[in-house]
Amino acid sequence: SLSTSFNRWLKRFKLALELERGEIVQIMKLGGIEITNSRADGWLRGKADDRRSAVMTAVEFDAFTSGLVEWMRKQ
Repeated sequence: SLSTSFNRWLKRFKLALELERGEIVQIMKLGGIEITNSRADGWLRGKADDRRSAVMTAVEFDAFTSGLVEWMRKQ
């Protein structure tokens, strides 16, 4: 489904840019949404993971990509 695609795309950005969990939290804040470390962890976990996984919404993914642009400019 599209919603699980956002999680997959986030994982690709994380791998490609070698992002740490804390950086994902910072990027989200730059995009206008404050999240916890555990929320970021939830997005990065697979559905088969026995720990709590979370589905990233379209609004959250939009905030991530918006924040990522600003974050990359500061690097």
